[in-house]
Amino acid sequence: MAINIVVADAAGLPEGVEFPPLETVKYGWEQYPQLDDDDIAMRCWRADILVMLSTAIDRVHLEKMPRLKLLIIAGDACRQLDQAAALDQGVELLAFPDAKFGEQGAAQVVCNRIAKAIDHYIRNLEHKGVAT
Repeated sequence: MAINIVVADAAGLPEGVEFPPLETVKYGWEQYPQLDDDDIAMRCWRADILVMLSTAIDRVHLEKMPRLKLLIIAGDACRQLDQAAALDQGVELLAFPDAKFGEQGAAQVVCNRIAKAIDHYIRNLEHKGVAT
């Protein structure tokens, strides 16, 4: 089974900043500049891992993502998260509250850290026999 990863709001990344390829072999990666509320439900419903860099995510969104296992939030998205809703859905959280996206070097460091965290999470799933 491939893990589906969605980055819902990458428009705030400086030009030239990208998430590096993951080490894991089986994954799908979708990245959007900025999804609005309706698009989040339509584009993220199959996501196993969701990355939010600035957009708020709430209970209504989470209820429309039955496969979601890990929510990674960074920067402004951390201050807007409905944490109780995520926990009620059984979604694990990983937060980068001090992430800064205004400067290219700092933004690339955050993207690299997020990619490493995703790789680590998928390896743990594989080790548990959840993902292959």
